Amino acid sequence: MTTKTDTITNSPLETYLSQHDEDAWAAALTTLLRSIHDVDKNATQIWFAFYPLSVFHAFQETDDAEELVRQLLIKGNYRLKDQIDSSHKFLYGHRYWPKVKSAVEAFAASYDSADGDKLADQILKVAGEVARANGFDESLVVGITAVAFMTLQQSGLAAFKSAKGEMLLDRKHAKQTPEQILRERAKDNSQGLFGFLRTVDKKWTVTYDETDDSASYQMNNDQDMAWGAADDRTRNWREIDPRRPEGPIPVECRSASCGTCWVGILGGAEKLSDVAVREGKQIKDFGYINTPEPKPLIRLACQAKTYGAVSIVIPPWNGVFGKYLKDQKRTTD
Repeated sequence: MTTKTDTITNSPLETYLSQHDEDAWAAALTTLLRSIHDVDKNATQIWFAFYPLSVFHAFQETDDAEELVRQLLIKGNYRLKDQIDSSHKFLYGHRYWPKVKSAVEAFAASYDSADGDKLADQILKVAGEVARANGFDESLVVGITAVAFMTLQQSGLAAFKSAKGEMLLDRKHAKQTPEQILRERAKDNSQGLFGFLRTVDKKWTVTYDETDDSASYQMNNDQDMAWGAADDRTRNWREIDPRRPEGPIPVECRSASCGTCWVGILGGAEKLSDVAVREGKQIKDFGYINTPEPKPLIRLACQAKTYGAVSIVIPPWNGVFGKYLKDQKRTTD
Protein backbone atom coordinates (compact mmCIF):
# COMPACT_ATOMS: atom_id res chain seq x y z
CA MET A 1 0.00 0.00 0.00
CA THR A 2 1.19 3.50 -0.82
CA THR A 3 1.05 5.64 2.31
CA LYS A 4 1.07 9.34 2.98
CA THR A 5 4.48 10.96 3.26
CA ASP A 6 5.89 11.61 6.68
CA THR A 7 5.45 15.05 8.16
CA ILE A 8 8.39 17.36 7.49
CA THR A 9 9.21 20.84 8.66
CA ASN A 10 7.96 23.39 6.16
CA SER A 11 9.45 26.78 5.46
CA PRO A 12 7.47 29.82 6.65
CA LEU A 13 6.24 30.51 3.10
CA GLU A 14 5.12 26.90 2.65
CA THR A 15 3.24 27.11 5.95
CA TYR A 16 1.64 30.38 4.85
CA LEU A 17 0.54 28.94 1.50
CA SER A 18 -0.84 25.77 3.12
CA GLN A 19 -3.34 27.96 4.96
CA HIS A 20 -4.98 28.91 1.66
CA ASP A 21 -7.67 26.60 0.28
CA GLU A 22 -9.32 26.71 -3.14
CA ASP A 23 -11.74 29.45 -2.10
CA ALA A 24 -8.87 31.64 -0.90
CA TRP A 25 -7.00 31.08 -4.15
CA ALA A 26 -10.14 31.83 -6.18
CA ALA A 27 -10.48 35.16 -4.37
CA ALA A 28 -6.80 35.94 -4.95
CA LEU A 29 -7.08 35.08 -8.64
CA THR A 30 -10.13 37.34 -9.02
CA THR A 31 -8.05 40.20 -7.60
CA LEU A 32 -5.00 39.38 -9.73
CA LEU A 33 -6.90 39.17 -13.02
CA ARG A 34 -7.31 42.95 -12.96
CA SER A 35 -3.51 43.23 -13.18
CA ILE A 36 -2.87 40.50 -15.78
CA HIS A 37 -2.33 41.38 -19.44
CA ASP A 38 -5.06 40.26 -21.86
CA VAL A 39 -2.67 37.77 -23.48
CA ASP A 40 -2.56 35.78 -20.22
CA LYS A 41 -5.96 36.38 -18.64
CA ASN A 42 -7.50 33.23 -20.11
CA ALA A 43 -4.28 31.24 -19.91
CA THR A 44 -3.84 31.89 -16.18
CA GLN A 45 -7.40 30.83 -15.39
CA ILE A 46 -7.01 27.73 -17.54
CA TRP A 47 -3.78 26.78 -15.78
CA PHE A 48 -5.47 26.95 -12.39
CA ALA A 49 -8.30 24.77 -13.74
CA PHE A 50 -5.74 22.24 -15.00
CA TYR A 51 -4.00 21.99 -11.59
CA PRO A 52 -6.75 22.36 -8.98
CA LEU A 53 -5.77 22.47 -5.34
CA SER A 54 -8.66 20.12 -4.52
CA VAL A 55 -7.06 17.26 -6.48
CA PHE A 56 -3.68 17.93 -4.88
CA HIS A 57 -5.27 17.81 -1.41
CA ALA A 58 -7.12 14.57 -2.25
CA PHE A 59 -3.83 12.84 -3.01
CA GLN A 60 -2.06 14.51 -0.12
CA GLU A 61 -4.63 13.13 2.31
CA THR A 62 -5.04 9.61 0.93
CA ASP A 63 -3.31 6.53 2.32
CA ASP A 64 -3.31 4.86 -1.10
CA ALA A 65 -2.58 7.09 -4.08
CA GLU A 66 -2.67 4.20 -6.56
CA GLU A 67 -6.17 3.22 -5.46
CA LEU A 68 -7.31 6.85 -5.69
CA VAL A 69 -5.98 7.04 -9.26
CA ARG A 70 -8.08 3.99 -10.12
CA GLN A 71 -11.12 5.34 -8.31
CA LEU A 72 -10.96 8.70 -10.09
CA LEU A 73 -10.13 7.14 -13.48
CA ILE A 74 -7.09 9.40 -13.77
CA LYS A 75 -4.91 9.04 -16.84
CA GLY A 76 -1.86 11.08 -17.77
CA ASN A 77 0.37 13.24 -15.61
CA TYR A 78 -1.64 15.00 -12.90
CA ARG A 79 1.29 15.70 -10.55
CA LEU A 80 2.41 19.32 -10.76
CA LYS A 81 5.59 18.31 -8.94
CA ASP A 82 6.69 16.49 -12.11
CA GLN A 83 6.04 19.50 -14.39
CA ILE A 84 7.47 22.46 -12.51
CA ASP A 85 9.15 24.03 -15.55
CA SER A 86 6.77 22.83 -18.26
CA SER A 87 3.16 23.02 -16.98
CA HIS A 88 2.84 26.70 -17.90
CA LYS A 89 4.49 26.71 -21.32
CA PHE A 90 1.23 27.96 -22.86
CA LEU A 91 1.32 31.17 -20.81
CA TYR A 92 2.98 34.18 -22.40
CA GLY A 93 4.60 34.77 -19.01
CA HIS A 94 6.49 31.48 -19.39
CA ARG A 95 9.13 33.61 -21.14
CA TYR A 96 9.94 35.10 -17.76
CA TRP A 97 9.91 31.84 -15.80
CA PRO A 98 13.66 31.70 -14.98
CA LYS A 99 13.52 35.20 -13.42
CA VAL A 100 10.21 34.58 -11.67
CA LYS A 101 11.30 31.23 -10.23
CA SER A 102 14.50 32.76 -8.85
CA ALA A 103 12.55 35.66 -7.35
CA VAL A 104 10.06 33.32 -5.64
CA GLU A 105 12.94 31.29 -4.18
CA ALA A 106 14.51 34.49 -2.83
CA PHE A 107 11.14 35.57 -1.46
CA ALA A 108 10.76 32.22 0.29
CA ALA A 109 14.23 32.55 1.85
CA SER A 110 13.43 35.94 3.35
CA TYR A 111 9.73 35.49 4.02
CA ASP A 112 8.56 36.75 7.39
CA SER A 113 5.46 35.02 8.71
CA ALA A 114 4.63 38.22 10.58
CA ASP A 115 3.91 39.89 7.25
CA GLY A 116 0.14 40.27 7.18
CA ASP A 117 -0.24 40.89 3.44
CA LYS A 118 -2.96 38.98 1.63
CA LEU A 119 -2.02 36.28 -0.89
CA ALA A 120 -2.75 38.47 -3.93
CA ASP A 121 -0.59 41.25 -2.46
CA GLN A 122 2.32 38.85 -1.89
CA ILE A 123 2.13 37.72 -5.52
CA LEU A 124 1.91 41.30 -6.80
CA LYS A 125 4.90 42.24 -4.64
CA VAL A 126 7.12 39.56 -6.21
CA ALA A 127 5.82 40.27 -9.73
CA GLY A 128 6.55 43.96 -9.27
CA GLU A 129 10.08 43.26 -8.09
CA VAL A 130 10.76 41.01 -11.10
CA ALA A 131 9.34 43.58 -13.51
CA ARG A 132 11.34 46.48 -12.09
CA ALA A 133 14.61 44.53 -11.86
CA ASN A 134 14.42 43.32 -15.46
CA GLY A 135 12.50 46.05 -17.28
CA PHE A 136 9.49 43.80 -17.90
CA ASP A 137 5.88 44.90 -18.26
CA GLU A 138 4.47 43.96 -14.86
CA SER A 139 1.12 42.89 -16.36
CA LEU A 140 2.98 40.14 -18.25
CA VAL A 141 4.60 38.80 -15.07
CA VAL A 142 1.66 38.66 -12.63
CA GLY A 143 0.05 35.51 -14.09
CA ILE A 144 3.23 33.45 -14.16
CA THR A 145 4.09 34.62 -10.63
CA ALA A 146 0.72 33.37 -9.39
CA VAL A 147 1.48 30.06 -11.12
CA ALA A 148 4.85 29.93 -9.36
CA PHE A 149 3.25 30.40 -5.93
CA MET A 150 0.72 27.63 -6.57
CA THR A 151 3.42 25.38 -7.98
CA LEU A 152 5.47 25.88 -4.83
CA GLN A 153 2.42 25.08 -2.68
CA GLN A 154 1.78 21.81 -4.51
CA SER A 155 5.37 20.70 -5.10
CA GLY A 156 7.06 21.88 -1.90
CA LEU A 157 9.99 24.27 -1.75
CA ALA A 158 12.68 21.59 -2.08
CA ALA A 159 11.28 20.22 -5.34
CA PHE A 160 10.55 23.73 -6.59
CA LYS A 161 14.17 24.76 -6.05
CA SER A 162 15.55 21.58 -7.61
CA ALA A 163 13.81 22.25 -10.95
CA LYS A 164 16.17 23.79 -13.52
CA GLY A 165 14.05 26.87 -14.10
CA GLU A 166 14.16 26.58 -17.88
CA MET A 167 12.28 28.58 -20.49
CA LEU A 168 11.18 26.00 -23.06
CA LEU A 169 10.36 28.13 -26.12
CA ASP A 170 12.41 28.34 -29.28
CA ARG A 171 13.86 31.70 -30.27
CA LYS A 172 11.15 32.51 -32.80
CA HIS A 173 8.25 32.03 -30.40
CA ALA A 174 10.08 33.62 -27.49
CA LYS A 175 10.34 36.83 -29.51
CA GLN A 176 6.62 37.11 -30.23
CA THR A 177 4.90 40.13 -28.72
CA PRO A 178 1.63 39.87 -26.78
CA GLU A 179 -0.05 41.89 -29.53
CA GLN A 180 1.08 39.43 -32.21
CA ILE A 181 -0.37 36.51 -30.28
CA LEU A 182 -3.67 38.30 -29.61
CA ARG A 183 -3.97 39.15 -33.32
CA GLU A 184 -3.35 35.51 -34.28
CA ARG A 185 -6.00 34.31 -31.83
CA ALA A 186 -8.55 36.74 -33.26
CA LYS A 187 -7.85 35.88 -36.90
CA ASP A 188 -10.29 33.69 -38.84
CA ASN A 189 -9.52 31.65 -41.94
CA SER A 190 -10.02 33.29 -45.29
CA GLN A 191 -12.69 31.39 -47.22
CA GLY A 192 -11.49 32.53 -50.62
CA LEU A 193 -12.79 35.15 -53.04
CA PHE A 194 -16.41 34.12 -52.61
CA GLY A 195 -16.09 33.04 -49.00
CA PHE A 196 -19.04 35.16 -47.95
CA LEU A 197 -21.23 32.73 -49.92
CA ARG A 198 -19.93 29.66 -48.11
CA THR A 199 -22.09 28.02 -45.44
CA VAL A 200 -21.59 24.43 -44.32
CA ASP A 201 -18.33 23.99 -46.26
CA LYS A 202 -16.42 26.67 -44.36
CA LYS A 203 -13.12 25.54 -42.88
CA TRP A 204 -11.63 26.69 -39.58
CA THR A 205 -8.24 26.21 -37.95
CA VAL A 206 -7.90 24.78 -34.46
CA THR A 207 -4.48 25.55 -32.96
CA TYR A 208 -3.64 23.22 -30.08
CA ASP A 209 -0.13 24.48 -29.27
CA GLU A 210 0.74 28.11 -29.95
CA THR A 211 4.44 27.39 -29.42
CA ASP A 212 4.58 24.98 -32.40
CA ASP A 213 3.79 26.27 -35.90
CA SER A 214 2.76 22.80 -37.06
CA ALA A 215 0.35 22.17 -34.18
CA SER A 216 -3.00 22.88 -35.82
CA TYR A 217 -5.65 21.13 -37.87
CA GLN A 218 -8.48 22.13 -40.20
CA MET A 219 -12.10 21.28 -39.53
CA ASN A 220 -15.54 21.94 -40.93
CA ASN A 221 -17.96 24.59 -39.79
CA ASP A 222 -20.45 23.29 -37.20
CA GLN A 223 -18.23 20.27 -36.43
CA ASP A 224 -17.15 19.49 -32.88
CA MET A 225 -13.45 19.82 -32.13
CA ALA A 226 -12.92 16.15 -31.30
CA TRP A 227 -14.30 14.94 -34.63
CA GLY A 228 -12.14 17.45 -36.46
CA ALA A 229 -9.03 16.33 -34.55
CA ALA A 230 -9.67 12.69 -35.47
CA ASP A 231 -8.91 13.52 -39.10
CA ASP A 232 -5.38 14.68 -38.22
CA ARG A 233 -2.94 11.94 -39.29
CA THR A 234 0.21 14.08 -39.21
CA ARG A 235 1.73 12.24 -36.24
CA ASN A 236 1.65 8.96 -34.35
CA TRP A 237 -0.57 10.34 -31.62
CA ARG A 238 -0.84 7.16 -29.54
CA GLU A 239 2.96 7.00 -29.36
CA ILE A 240 3.09 10.61 -28.17
CA ASP A 241 0.38 10.08 -25.54
CA PRO A 242 -1.54 6.81 -24.91
CA ARG A 243 -4.64 8.93 -24.24
CA ARG A 244 -4.65 9.96 -27.92
CA PRO A 245 -5.74 7.00 -30.05
CA GLU A 246 -6.54 9.36 -32.91
CA GLY A 247 -5.56 12.97 -33.40
CA PRO A 248 -4.14 15.54 -30.99
CA ILE A 249 -7.14 15.64 -28.63
CA PRO A 250 -7.45 12.70 -26.20
CA VAL A 251 -10.81 10.96 -26.63
CA GLU A 252 -12.52 7.75 -25.58
CA CYS A 253 -16.16 8.48 -26.38
CA ARG A 254 -18.18 10.97 -28.39
CA SER A 255 -20.97 11.60 -25.90
CA ALA A 256 -19.45 13.59 -22.98
CA SER A 257 -19.38 10.37 -20.92
CA CYS A 258 -15.65 9.97 -20.28
CA GLY A 259 -14.30 13.47 -19.73
CA THR A 260 -11.12 12.61 -21.62
CA CYS A 261 -11.39 15.42 -24.17
CA TRP A 262 -11.42 18.44 -21.87
CA VAL A 263 -9.52 21.44 -23.24
CA GLY A 264 -8.81 25.05 -22.33
CA ILE A 265 -9.83 27.82 -24.74
CA LEU A 266 -7.04 30.39 -25.05
CA GLY A 267 -8.75 32.32 -27.84
CA GLY A 268 -12.03 32.08 -29.71
CA ALA A 269 -14.36 30.93 -26.92
CA GLU A 270 -17.04 33.14 -28.46
CA LYS A 271 -16.75 31.17 -31.74
CA LEU A 272 -17.86 27.92 -30.11
CA SER A 273 -21.37 26.62 -29.56
CA ASP A 274 -22.97 27.31 -26.20
CA VAL A 275 -22.62 24.67 -23.50
CA ALA A 276 -25.62 22.36 -23.85
CA VAL A 277 -27.34 20.71 -20.89
CA ARG A 278 -25.41 17.43 -21.05
CA GLU A 279 -21.99 19.04 -21.39
CA GLY A 280 -22.78 21.46 -18.56
CA LYS A 281 -23.80 18.65 -16.22
CA GLN A 282 -20.98 16.31 -17.12
CA ILE A 283 -18.19 18.84 -16.96
CA LYS A 284 -19.24 19.69 -13.39
CA ASP A 285 -19.38 16.01 -12.44
CA PHE A 286 -15.91 15.51 -13.87
CA GLY A 287 -14.79 18.39 -11.66
CA TYR A 288 -13.27 20.48 -14.43
CA ILE A 289 -15.34 23.64 -14.08
CA ASN A 290 -18.49 24.85 -12.33
CA THR A 291 -19.94 27.88 -14.05
CA PRO A 292 -23.22 28.95 -15.66
CA GLU A 293 -21.35 30.72 -18.48
CA PRO A 294 -22.56 29.60 -21.91
CA LYS A 295 -19.05 29.82 -23.41
CA PRO A 296 -16.57 29.05 -20.60
CA LEU A 297 -12.79 28.63 -20.90
CA ILE A 298 -12.94 24.87 -20.19
CA ARG A 299 -14.88 22.73 -22.67
CA LEU A 300 -15.42 19.13 -23.70
CA ALA A 301 -14.06 18.99 -27.25
CA CYS A 302 -16.57 16.35 -28.32
CA GLN A 303 -19.43 18.76 -27.54
CA ALA A 304 -18.03 22.16 -28.55
CA LYS A 305 -18.80 22.97 -32.20
CA THR A 306 -16.69 25.53 -34.03
CA TYR A 307 -17.90 28.55 -35.98
CA GLY A 308 -14.49 30.18 -36.36
CA ALA A 309 -10.80 29.63 -35.72
CA VAL A 310 -9.88 28.83 -32.11
CA SER A 311 -6.76 28.36 -30.04
CA ILE A 312 -6.83 25.66 -27.38
CA VAL A 313 -4.53 23.97 -24.90
CA ILE A 314 -4.76 20.29 -23.99
CA PRO A 315 -4.25 19.29 -20.34
CA PRO A 316 -1.75 16.51 -19.58
CA TRP A 317 -4.28 14.41 -17.66
CA ASN A 318 -7.98 13.67 -17.27
CA GLY A 319 -10.16 12.03 -14.64
CA VAL A 320 -13.50 12.06 -12.85
CA PHE A 321 -13.21 13.67 -9.44
CA GLY A 322 -16.14 16.09 -9.14
CA LYS A 323 -18.50 13.59 -7.48
CA TYR A 324 -15.68 12.31 -5.27
CA LEU A 325 -15.00 15.80 -3.95
CA LYS A 326 -18.69 16.38 -3.30
CA ASP A 327 -18.87 13.12 -1.34
CA GLN A 328 -15.78 14.08 0.66
CA LYS A 329 -17.27 17.46 1.49
CA ARG A 330 -20.55 15.86 2.65
CA THR A 331 -18.54 13.50 4.85
CA THR A 332 -16.65 16.32 6.57
CA ASP A 333 -19.62 18.73 6.93
